[in-house]
Amino acid sequence: MGLLKYSLREEPLLVQDPNPSSPRWTLYRSKLFCGIYTAFLLAAAVLVPVSAQMLHALIKVKPNISAEDYHRLFLNMGRNDTIAQHLKVITKEPHVAGTPENFATADYVLSTFQKSGLDAHYTDYKVLLTYPLSRSLSLTLPQGEVIQLKLKEQEIESDPSTKNAKVIPTFHAYSPSADISAEVVFVNYGTEEDYSTLRDKGLDAKGAIVIAKYGRIFRGDIVDIAAGAGAVGVIIYSDPQDYGGNRTQGYYPDSRWLPPSGVQRGSIFGENGDPLTPGWPSLPDSERLSVDDPRTKLPTIPSIPISAEDATTIMKSFDGPIAPAEWHGALDLPAYRLGRGPSILNLHYKSNHTIAPIRDVFGLIKGSEEPNRYVLLGNHRDAWTFGACDPNGGTATLLEISQRLGKLLKQGWQPKRSILLCNWDAEEYALIGSTEWVEQNYDLLFSSAVAYLNVDEAVKGPGFMLQSTPQLDDFIQDIAKEVEDPDNPGKTIYESWASSSQDSRPSINRLGGGGSDYAPFVQHAGIPGTDFTFGEDFPAYHSLYDDYMWMAKYGDPLFHRHVALGAMWGLTALKLADAKVLPFNYATYADNLELYVDTLESQLSSANAPSFVSTNPLHKSISELRKAVLQIKKKAQELEALEDGSAELRSLNDHLVMAERAFTDADGLPGSPWYKHLVYGPSKINKYGTTAFPGISDLVALVTGDEANHSGDGWADVQHQIWRVSRAISRVALVIHGELS
Repeated sequence: MGLLKYSLREEPLLVQDPNPSSPRWTLYRSKLFCGIYTAFLLAAAVLVPVSAQMLHALIKVKPNISAEDYHRLFLNMGRNDTIAQHLKVITKEPHVAGTPENFATADYVLSTFQKSGLDAHYTDYKVLLTYPLSRSLSLTLPQGEVIQLKLKEQEIESDPSTKNAKVIPTFHAYSPSADISAEVVFVNYGTEEDYSTLRDKGLDAKGAIVIAKYGRIFRGDIVDIAAGAGAVGVIIYSDPQDYGGNRTQGYYPDSRWLPPSGVQRGSIFGENGDPLTPGWPSLPDSERLSVDDPRTKLPTIPSIPISAEDATTIMKSFDGPIAPAEWHGALDLPAYRLGRGPSILNLHYKSNHTIAPIRDVFGLIKGSEEPNRYVLLGNHRDAWTFGACDPNGGTATLLEISQRLGKLLKQGWQPKRSILLCNWDAEEYALIGSTEWVEQNYDLLFSSAVAYLNVDEAVKGPGFMLQSTPQLDDFIQDIAKEVEDPDNPGKTIYESWASSSQDSRPSINRLGGGGSDYAPFVQHAGIPGTDFTFGEDFPAYHSLYDDYMWMAKYGDPLFHRHVALGAMWGLTALKLADAKVLPFNYATYADNLELYVDTLESQLSSANAPSFVSTNPLHKSISELRKAVLQIKKKAQELEALEDGSAELRSLNDHLVMAERAFTDADGLPGSPWYKHLVYGPSKINKYGTTAFPGISDLVALVTGDEANHSGDGWADVQHQIWRVSRAISRVALVIHGELS
């Protein structure tokens, strides 16, 4: 469909404001002054007999343009046609990590950064990736008939991308090879609670292949939980209730919903980074584990993703009890049954586990006053198919931001702190590109990174959404008050965002899940972070249909949401790079910590925790944090009058940056030492889910679970984790206070 060219829209993506003291009018006056100044110089060149050298000297003189003026010029430069063109180029071919097509996208990103005037370079790693060599799935009925399942997504006549022969077959990365035959058991979403329900009905998964729905937890956790329950294999499908509009609204290309043949690819590896170099960078001469070393934590049973069509065929052959009503989805079935059998499912999968190269690409703008302090913007580039939504809407927006920044550089702007644009590879496999880079640069980042700003699935539909570490909440909300909502002209993003919440305050999620490249920065290195997106769900996720046509028809037909996201993302970076005092409010952190303690106390009460388990250490450390916050706020107000670049300002900002690091602990979470942040991390039973105080929460779940040891030793471990978190919060307070004890 035709694209409305955003470049034809002359006004910036800002709310109309007739107030002469507003920032919009400040920008107008600045541009008017520049125009009058230029006209004066041209007139002087004609009317006054000055030498060429004198005229050149005059032209070199520039009016005093503030950082805020440059920020507003940045907002004024957004172009939807540029983003759309970048997206067309990047999504022309499928580009899985390690393939020539993905290296071609790396070349394109590098070239765009260079043409924008950024200092561009790349870093390569060699890591363990996997690709499918062969796979099949068949169903043997009781009477002996064998039904071969399709394992293939249907081509769309009107969408040429779906006919591309280079699209990788549907598979789960890091699944082991296997040939197995077994009865099938339906396990709903494959959570631990679902297996508990099965046990209550007298059923189990031992020796069976389980079939599960995508949707509630990370696919790798579905496989791990199944293996723990004794299953020999897993198949996972996208139920139309979750991905197909409940079979009532049509399917792509006639609607946004996943067709019945659609399949969600993805990785089932539960750790982050190269499996062969856990905790250290995958450099050419690095130590590497063998693939069969248990320390890799690679999956132990095979799994394959399938379509709703194939799932219907399998589940129609089921016998056994009818599943609980809440387990029923929207497959065309008389009823959802639990199994087992009587049919037998035959699963064949052969994988190619291979060491392959990947490439991260970077574009740097050096800071004028603090070049060794970095504001990082990151997005990954690799995709399971074409990646128009996941992740290349973000890549296209990052490239358009680089072009905006290049234009500002040509107009004389330079940030106070350095800005680094990061384009990661192999995120889909296990956040590999970002994790290897963070592990390689850990000590430098620990001392120099101001914040990491992530975008993955840039646009899925309407509605701005944010995940962040709490000290950035107020700052991002203020940014949202400067950018117009692309779906509600005349309203700011903040106004629409706040009105969509039940309490009329913007809803903000946290960065504890392992779903994108913020994880190594926040959860491993303790760097403040954000993740921006528009839209809540994306039914074509990781399927053949995540292509340019889907985005242009349903995700963002005018590409105005991408422009608005670029405004939020880029302006956040600019203000962090130019701020005299970094806008980090740790009072918000303290407020959130209090809420988490309230939740923990409710959990402990419900679990009948023994009386020696106390949250008093947490309350005491949070009180210390609040006192430190009041002190640093007062100090910040006193230092605002100082000249930029003063040692006192630098010291104050260093304390604000380093405070987040103090939430980390070198030993990491129990059983997961790579995750070092003690406040935010993923749950042990759902890598995608954010858990507050994950070390405490996981141990409480362990002590109170169905097969738990309810002895005092378990609760003593819980109390120890409470003390660990308390000590981390006290360290944060000490860093913010800024003086030795």
